Amino acid sequence: MSDLLAVGSYTSATGGRGSGIALVARDPGSGRLGADAVALPAASPSYLALAGGGVPAAPAAAEVLLHAAHELPDGVLSTWRVRRGDASRGIAPGGEQLARVPTGGAHPCHVAVHPSGRLLVVSDYGGTTGVVAAEGGVAQRLVQVVEPRGSGPRPDRQEGPHPHSAAFLDDGHVVVADLGTDELRVHAVVLDAGGAPARLDPDPVQVVAAPPGSGPRTALVRRHPGGDLLHLSGELSSTLLTAPTSGGRLGGLRSVPAQAAAPPPAGPPEGSAGSAPQPSEVAALDDALLVAVRGLDVLAVHRGGRVVDVPLAGGSATGDRPQARNPRHVAVVGRHAYVSAQDSDLVLHLELALDDAGGGPRVVAWSALRTGSPTVVLPL
Repeated sequence: MSDLLAVGSYTSATGGRGSGIALVARDPGSGRLGADAVALPAASPSYLALAGGGVPAAPAAAEVLLHAAHELPDGVLSTWRVRRGDASRGIAPGGEQLARVPTGGAHPCHVAVHPSGRLLVVSDYGGTTGVVAAEGGVAQRLVQVVEPRGSGPRPDRQEGPHPHSAAFLDDGHVVVADLGTDELRVHAVVLDAGGAPARLDPDPVQVVAAPPGSGPRTALVRRHPGGDLLHLSGELSSTLLTAPTSGGRLGGLRSVPAQAAAPPPAGPPEGSAGSAPQPSEVAALDDALLVAVRGLDVLAVHRGGRVVDVPLAGGSATGDRPQARNPRHVAVVGRHAYVSAQDSDLVLHLELALDDAGGGPRVVAWSALRTGSPTVVLPL
């Protein structure tokens, strides 16, 4: 199990308080976060992904490669070599940047890694999808920019395309979730003469319309023996969208509320506690799905047809835990969930126990680390 986490952040380059990529130790048994972090300076690396086809390295591996999407007006993708360190020998974690390439668009907010590790699909929130070639886990060059068209019914958020994430359905297909057009676009992977992934077919092989105004944000492909499922957060309608996937195609979408609580009346600014709920990340924990919901500041646990909200902020509901506001992302290692609370400058660790009878989760332990404007947590 991972004993190191990489935490991306917004830095002063985009009005944030982070320092770049923070390397945080975790106890592999208790899941507890270390007291300190090692900073790798970088400009607003708001999303991180493992380079090796998205598969974590063995815990004994001394080094690991990761990609960072820098959410800047001139979009940049970088690759980093991270050293785990060795606490028993007093050697701290560290790292260095190996590559830096343009994404071909503005404000990249997500990167998906082909199972081979040789093709990267970058979602530029500014309206395009960049395709980057990689060799040996290191980004090499921008090879393609896909420019969709369209809009949605929300003029404040859907005036044009806003690709927010992508996920590989299999070796030959990737789905792009577009918040701005309410679309899920499936593109085929085009191979080079040697059979390696080289680019995407710019014309989708399938376009699935999400409910109008839903704003699909983050995609998760969950492998199941009985058939794979694609789960997505519907940011603008506060829903969880699910579709079966097989053979590089999507089945019909099902939509359910993202959280158990009813949305509060509109009023406070977006992203703040008490504003309209905005589900962000979706993660899997055993047979449950976790949805980080901003606005309400809860971790919604979907299991067996039930939804239970675990409060992250809000007085006595969280006991003695620190307030974790604006939960932008959640990552899972075993039974441990790690939430990046952007507005609280906090990474919160929750050890969750699921009721064997299919009931709600219990928080049995927690820990926290202060770090500026965290946006993503990546177990290494």
